[in-house]
Amino acid sequence: MFALKTIHLEKKVSNENQIILLFDLDSSCPCLYPMLYTMKFLRFQSISTQHADLIALKFWYDFWFEKFATSFCESFYSTSYNFEIIQNEIDNFIIYLENNKTESNLIRLRNAAHTNYTTIGHRIRSFLKFYSFLIDEYLTIQSQPQLSLKEIQKIKENLNKYMTINKKNHKQLFKV
Repeated sequence: MFALKTIHLEKKVSNENQIILLFDLDSSCPCLYPMLYTMKFLRFQSISTQHADLIALKFWYDFWFEKFATSFCESFYSTSYNFEIIQNEIDNFIIYLENNKTESNLIRLRNAAHTNYTTIGHRIRSFLKFYSFLIDEYLTIQSQPQLSLKEIQKIKENLNKYMTINKKNHKQLFKV
């Protein structure tokens, strides 16, 4: 469904003349929001950091597609950049990672002896960096013309509080 591909660049636009992008294998195109994230932020990171962060996003996109039978990009755009759809699924995504990336109706919490919670913690942290990027890019007057500046600031403040609490909880839970 989704795969990471390394793109070699002719001009120096990143640290190593190459970037990694997340591709939708059905359309053979890069996924929009991870591509924008890569071009605005990740391209300045090492190739290993790009890979680690994008593997977390690949798992998010796989999870989203398995659960909703549509891509995250399509869902996020069609809801007019509704951040609640993301926030409501973060805990389910963690369970998905704990269950070795298999979605099922059975919830198994911390019973898999071979689950590496440090890795899961790093993947959640990588995903939360992407979530922060989406907040900064799409919670604006231009993207949300129906909201006032005060409303946008209040929503951002609440989302940032949520993320701070979430990061603290995951740091303690997964010992990252």
